[in-house]
Amino acid sequence: MKNKSFKRQFVVTFIKILVLSLIFSALSFFIWLKTFNHIYYPANYYENQVGDIVKKIYESHDNVLNKSFEREMNEIIPYKGMRYQVLDSDGNIIYGTLDKKMIENRNDLVTNINSTKPLNGKYFAKIIPILDKDSNVKGAVVLNYSLVSTQKTDSTVLFLLSKSMLFLPFIYIIVFTLIYAKKLSKEINKPVNILLDASEKIKNQDLDFTIGYDENNEFTKLCNAFEDMRVNLKDSLIKQWDLEEKRRENVESIAHDLKTPLTIVSTYSEALIDGAVKEEKIKDYIGVIKRNNERALILLDDMNKISNIENPNFILEPIEINIIEFLKLKEKDYKLLCDEKGIDFKIEIIDLREKNFIDKFDIKSLEQVLDNCISNSIRYTEKGESIKLNVLCNDEEIIFSIVDTGKGFSNEDLKNIFDKFYKGDKSRSFTTGHSGLGMYIAKIMIEKHGGNIEAENNNPKGAIIRFNIKPKRGI
Repeated sequence: MKNKSFKRQFVVTFIKILVLSLIFSALSFFIWLKTFNHIYYPANYYENQVGDIVKKIYESHDNVLNKSFEREMNEIIPYKGMRYQVLDSDGNIIYGTLDKKMIENRNDLVTNINSTKPLNGKYFAKIIPILDKDSNVKGAVVLNYSLVSTQKTDSTVLFLLSKSMLFLPFIYIIVFTLIYAKKLSKEINKPVNILLDASEKIKNQDLDFTIGYDENNEFTKLCNAFEDMRVNLKDSLIKQWDLEEKRRENVESIAHDLKTPLTIVSTYSEALIDGAVKEEKIKDYIGVIKRNNERALILLDDMNKISNIENPNFILEPIEINIIEFLKLKEKDYKLLCDEKGIDFKIEIIDLREKNFIDKFDIKSLEQVLDNCISNSIRYTEKGESIKLNVLCNDEEIIFSIVDTGKGFSNEDLKNIFDKFYKGDKSRSFTTGHSGLGMYIAKIMIEKHGGNIEAENNNPKGAIIRFNIKPKRGI
């Protein structure tokens, strides 16, 4: 694409203005030279006519001294460019178009006869003798003229134009500057108006538009940057709206999850208070109240944990620990829980590390992840089936795999299991005593440790939860 940067356009425009002004000035000067003789008389125009005037005066002899000759004298001497006065032999003015006395007396007349007398600057006075038929001096004619160019044309406009030749280059510069300034103004106003219109739309919360400006100049970069900002702002708002929608859904889910156990607690409590429960059923009622109260507390505890880990200021608190010893202690807890439901539980640890490092973990977070994953497997594994925890310790990471032979995951579960408040579908329903937050909390905790977590189905049946963490090395 041709470079049309405004910097280059300004330079090119400046050069064009100068070149065009010079061309038109030269052309005007050429025309002025060609038409000069039609506009001006040359500076020596009237001086060249003196000879013819002298000849006519000599031919008229002393008739010139008669005042009746004044009309003819006015025809002989051009009025526009010359002034004259007719003098007698003593230097007195008889008539003429020049009022100022040029000759003082007879002696002054005799002294200056047939001479050209310079006056102030460009003006001169020619003293022409008046002779009778016997060639005797009877008086004189004084001609006053100037050696400057004078107007010849009767057109005032043409004359003024010729007088303005000195200013024409500046006039052309001004004219061409205005022309090109208007052109540049249009090119600048186009992207400016586009940006102003876009700003107004954004101000009115309208982001469904595009900024279309494709010229190779500085404003293209600005418009592209503005378009990127619009796209990012729109994406950001969409994400914000999605987050707000999810927040609303989360609040509704929390309200729904709390409503059920609290309603049960309230109903059973009222029944006990009213004495409507038989004595042998009181213990059962108290047990129901206790279980539903625990469900509500678990949900509130999970919400509190989410609030903490989603806080931008949340940080892990790693401590030095021997991961093998920690896992052996947890094995006892998980085996006890599985035995209560008749599930076989095993743990297998493969340590490929070159040394028995003391690793650094946020042990509370890691313990909570394991508890959530194992509890989830126990919840959906039937009596007589098994759960196995495989641990592979490498120098760079530790990989955990929880493998059960329970119901396994549906396609919907595999897609959404780590989403907040997801409780699964019919194949692996998360309804009883389950908030739908455990696996979401596990995912966040693992990511805080720099690892990843994933779910898949076991072959031929069951489910697998696999995650890895990257410990910080101790001493």
